[in-house]
Amino acid sequence: MLRLELKAANKQLAEWDAELNQLHDRNGDLGLKVQMLEQEFEEVRRSREETKNSAPTVAEFPEPADLLNQLRAQRKKTRADRVDVEAILGLLGGQVVRAS
Repeated sequence: MLRLELKAANKQLAEWDAELNQLHDRNGDLGLKVQMLEQEFEEVRRSREETKNSAPTVAEFPEPADLLNQLRAQRKKTRADRVDVEAILGLLGGQVVRAS
């Protein structure tokens, strides 16, 4: 009777050992995946910083009326008006400016 109990206990231990090995294998794979994802994340973060640092800054333009006054000071006979200057600034800034 003790031999049967010992045999059953050994069988149960073997099953648990096999299950534990499977869990260790899976956990090892997950650890490797985590490391790979952390490396990928770090590369993307560095790339994003490089892109962010190399991206052109947004240009700031003077007010259309001021710009028009500067233009008229340099070119007395210009036919441009404030709406023209607003449209040009809109094109330079990537915006669509509609004349009002």
